[in-house]
Amino acid sequence: MSAIFKFLFERATDPLGLPINTLYEYIILAVIGAVAYGIAYSKVGDMYHGGLISGRTEGSFFHWLIRLILFVGLWLLAYGAIQGYYFMIANWQIILMIAGGVAGAAMLCTLVVTAMRFFKKHRTVNSNA
Repeated sequence: MSAIFKFLFERATDPLGLPINTLYEYIILAVIGAVAYGIAYSKVGDMYHGGLISGRTEGSFFHWLIRLILFVGLWLLAYGAIQGYYFMIANWQIILMIAGGVAGAAMLCTLVVTAMRFFKKHRTVNSNA
């Protein structure tokens, strides 16, 4: 039964590639697979010790299910990080202009608030009015 779950896992994760050099892709996917395996192994062990599951087939099913969910989730994080890196490299000037604008606006707001507090604190009241 485990062979069937492994086959389904491989079919589901086979098209999940990364838009980078093949060597780096294999290394990153191997690390993602190892992390997913370790967490799934631990969680299924906890399920056995907690009495939630008792059979080999149940353990195999939950192991491959947890592993698939983790693999896809970690792959999404890696893919998003790589795409974000490519976006930042392609648009670094726009990002720099936006960051400079936000920093300038924050400094201007800080200056205005500081000036308003200063003038409010040192305001003189006209007693002739």
